[in-house]
Amino acid sequence: MTSLEQHIQDFLKKHPASHGFVGFSGGIDSTALLLLLHDAGINVTAVHFQHGIRGDEAESDAKWCLDFCKQRKIDCHLIRLDVPKRRNQGESLEEAARRLRLQAWKTLWEESPRPIFLAHHADDSMEELFLRLARGSNCTGLTSLRESRCLDGMTFLRPLLTIRKEELRQYLLSCNIDDWRTDSTNSDSHYRRNAVRNHLLPLFNELFGTDAGLLQSLKVLKIDADYLELQAQKALSELKDIHSWQQLHEAILPRVFRLWRQQQDGVDEAPSRAFTQELAHLLRDFNGTPVSLQLNPSSIIRLSQRGIRLIPMTGSVVPDITYDWNWRLQSELHIPELGVTLSTHSNSQNVINPAWTPNDDCIEEHFSSASLPDHLTIRTWKAGDRMIPFGQSKSKKIQDIFTDAHIPRVKRGHYPVILADDTIIWIPGLRRAEFGRIHDDTEKTVLIRCIHSDNALFPMRGR
Repeated sequence: MTSLEQHIQDFLKKHPASHGFVGFSGGIDSTALLLLLHDAGINVTAVHFQHGIRGDEAESDAKWCLDFCKQRKIDCHLIRLDVPKRRNQGESLEEAARRLRLQAWKTLWEESPRPIFLAHHADDSMEELFLRLARGSNCTGLTSLRESRCLDGMTFLRPLLTIRKEELRQYLLSCNIDDWRTDSTNSDSHYRRNAVRNHLLPLFNELFGTDAGLLQSLKVLKIDADYLELQAQKALSELKDIHSWQQLHEAILPRVFRLWRQQQDGVDEAPSRAFTQELAHLLRDFNGTPVSLQLNPSSIIRLSQRGIRLIPMTGSVVPDITYDWNWRLQSELHIPELGVTLSTHSNSQNVINPAWTPNDDCIEEHFSSASLPDHLTIRTWKAGDRMIPFGQSKSKKIQDIFTDAHIPRVKRGHYPVILADDTIIWIPGLRRAEFGRIHDDTEKTVLIRCIHSDNALFPMRGR
C-alpha cells in the first residue's frame, strides 16, 4: 500500500463512508481522488459539471470523464449548468458557477443523501490563503478549506488537503494514466486564483526557497481557528439575553453569530465584515430601545432586551414589530422592516413649516408638543385598531380607513402606526388623528417627519 493509499484509509477511519459523490472534473486532483476512493472500496458516483463556458473543450472534457468512468464501471452523472445564461445580475462567472454547483449538489443529495468528496489539495489551500488574506479574513476564513464541512445539511469531505499536487500526479502516472484533462483557462491570469497560482506562489518560492512555511502557517492557523470555534460553541450555549451578546469578545462575535444563524434558518454563512462591525456598534450602544439591522435583502436582525432575533422578510409579509421611541433623546428612528425613517423637529408656534421642503419620499405632520409623551410607540397595524380622524369627534376602525383609501390588504401591514401611550395619533401616508391638534394658543409644536424609500407606500396625502 502506498503512502497516499494509506492516507485515504486513515481519512476514512475518521470519516466513515460506504457511498459518496465525487466532484470529477477530469483534472489531476479529482481523477486521483476518484481512483483512490474507488480502490478503497467506496461505492462512488462521479459528478461532472459542464459549466457551459469553454465550448468544445468543455464538451471534450465531459466525454473523457464519461468514458473514464465507463471503463472502470463507475457511475457518472453529467450535469449541465449553463452558467453564462443563469448568472444573476452583478454576479461573476465564478460566483454563479459556485452557486449553481451548490444547487445541483443539493438536488443530488436530497435524492440520495451521502457525503460529497472534493479534491482540494495542499496547493489549493495555499492559493486560498493568499486570496483570503487579500479580503482581510480572520483565521477561520484563512483556513476555510476544511477536511469536513456541513453546508445546508450536506457533508463535504476533502481528503487531500495535506497532499501536494505533484504527489497526485505521480500517483496517476504510477497507474498508467497520463491523459488527464487540463482546463485551458487555468493559464488566464486575469482570474485572481490563476494569478496567485501562476505568479504569486512561484515568486514566493523563488524568494524564500520553499513554501513549507505557508503550509505550517495554515496548520497552526487552523488550530487557532478550531479553538475559537469551540469557544464560540460554548458562548452560544450560554446566550440568555442582550447582555450575553454584549459581553462577547470581538473575536468570538462573528463566529457566535454564524452558529446562531445556522440554528435559526439553517444557513451556514460567515457574516460580512461590514455587518459584524455594525452589529458590534449596535450592541455596544444598545440602551434598551429595540433596534434592527439589515442582514440581507430578505432578513433583518432585531435587537431587544431579550437578545437578538432573525426576522425573515418574505414577499409581502411584514413581521409584527413594536418600537419604543424616546423622541426627545433620539431625534431619528430607523425601522428597516418597513424601510421607514422617522425624525422629529421642534418649532415655536409661529414657525410651522421649516425651510426644508418635503419631497415625494416624505410625509410630515405637526403636533402640539405638550400633548406628546416622551415615548412614542411605533408598530404595525392590528385588527381592532381605532383612531379619531383629524376633524372628527368619534373613533373609526383603522380597517375602515384603509378600505376608504382603497389600500389593498397585502399593503396594510407596511404602514407604520404611531401611538402616544395607547392612542393612535398618526399613520403616515394614510391619516392623522385629532390628537395633538395645533390651536392659536399652542406655544410649541413638534414636526414628525416620515421618509420612505417606496413612494407607493404613500398613495394618499392630507388628513
